[in-house]
Amino acid sequence: MSSTYKRSLIKGVVWEGFSFIITLVAVFLIYGDIRLSLKFSLGLTLVKMIFFFIHERAWKNVRWGKY
Repeated sequence: MSSTYKRSLIKGVVWEGFSFIITLVAVFLIYGDIRLSLKFSLGLTLVKMIFFFIHERAWKNVRWGKY
C-alpha cells in the first residue's frame, strides 16, 4: 500500500488549513492586529506545507511498520 503525491498534497493542505486557523487566532489574541495575523499565518502555513510534503514523501519510502 502506497500514498500518491495527490494524497500527500491533500493531507498537507487539510492539516495546514486547521493549523492556519489556530495560528491566526493565537497571533490575533496576542497582538490584536488582523493584518499581522494574516501575514504571519499565511507565511508560516506555506513553509510548513512544503516541509510536510517532503516529510510525507520521505516516510513513503520507510518500510518500518508496513505489512
